[in-house]
Amino acid sequence: MTTAALHDATSAARVTCHRCLSRYRVRAVEQLTRASRSTCATCGARFAVVEPLSSASPEDLPSRHHRPSVVPDASPTSDATASMSPPLRAAFHGMGGTLLGMHVVNLCLTLITLGGYHFWAKAKIRRYLFSHTSFAGDRFAYHGTGKELYQGFLKAMLVFGIPYCALSAAHTLLDLPPWIDLLSQALAGLVFFLYVPVAIVNARRYRCTRTSWRGIRFSFRGRTADFLKLYVRGWFVTILTLGTYYPYFHTQRQAFLHSHTYFGDQRFQFTGHGSGVMVPFAVTLFATYAVLGLCGFALAMQLTNAGLTLLLIPFVLGPLWIWLLGQKQRYFWNHTSFGEARFSSAITWQRLFTLYLGNLILLLATLGWAWPWVTVRNARFFIGTLSLQGCVDLDRIMQDTTDASVTGEGLSNLLDTGFDMDA
Repeated sequence: MTTAALHDATSAARVTCHRCLSRYRVRAVEQLTRASRSTCATCGARFAVVEPLSSASPEDLPSRHHRPSVVPDASPTSDATASMSPPLRAAFHGMGGTLLGMHVVNLCLTLITLGGYHFWAKAKIRRYLFSHTSFAGDRFAYHGTGKELYQGFLKAMLVFGIPYCALSAAHTLLDLPPWIDLLSQALAGLVFFLYVPVAIVNARRYRCTRTSWRGIRFSFRGRTADFLKLYVRGWFVTILTLGTYYPYFHTQRQAFLHSHTYFGDQRFQFTGHGSGVMVPFAVTLFATYAVLGLCGFALAMQLTNAGLTLLLIPFVLGPLWIWLLGQKQRYFWNHTSFGEARFSSAITWQRLFTLYLGNLILLLATLGWAWPWVTVRNARFFIGTLSLQGCVDLDRIMQDTTDASVTGEGLSNLLDTGFDMDA
């Protein structure tokens, strides 16, 4: 809401709207009360009287004691107050050198324990990254433990790992009839296909419950069965439409994950639609087919310098897919809100391309030892481009704890699918 100023006059008070500067005369000043509200007829700004008037007559208005204050109305539907509120920004404060020391110690302990320390190392790194991530000046905290990750991995092995390995081994080790061999391969593929959505949902549920900010924890309340239906249907239609449905499926997946995430008792909202990323996806997909088709044609026809056409893949398709990633990231965050406030992303494809190119050079030049600095670079970039613009009363958010199984986190560790970015 815009502010409105009440000015004294000899015969009546006047109100000036600070949005459009329209002036209005208050004829019955004596009738103003704390609950009085009005709306600017020109621009629609709302304002309200917050100090009750005494029984003084209008002639007494010049007295400071009897002057009412007119301030913006606290209506949640207004976006003028939101525009006056400074954006809440995120930042990452970690250092690559510190992370390298932790990485070296974790690597040594993991080798000594034949891989057993991996889960405690992962929890330690995650705790460091979260504790050095701040939003609006307050830092996050991660409460997961290596023991929980280890237990989750064991449960995941029982639920998915052993069935998948058994079906895969039957095809390799046993001399089975063709139809049984084909059936075992199909079942192994089905187990792996179902594993992915279950891992995504339950890993997110676990990480949310183990993450807090300002002493209040996050939670994820989406049902695994609902996401599984969305996942199966989305891939079925995507394959049926030769990939053109994927932007809608991907947006629906993001909508499910974002809109079922809570901070305390307050829910995140997502208003994106697949059409918002359809054009970038179509451009990238068409260019990919064209480049791959050109490369295949040149190689098949054994044209002169046909091998040079393969350079189109990293130098043309690489930047193009990075451009698509930046478009999706910005669109998804710009359509995510929390209460009356909305997130905003400042990601550009140029900055994203520079980030990835620098990361690639660092990793190649150091044979992978620059991983800690790459992690810090990624965290500073993706976290630093986020902000929350609008009115949000953080003090009114109440803790609403929900417990979560660690099986999903074990699922995400089972084949190291990199679902950490979903946290």
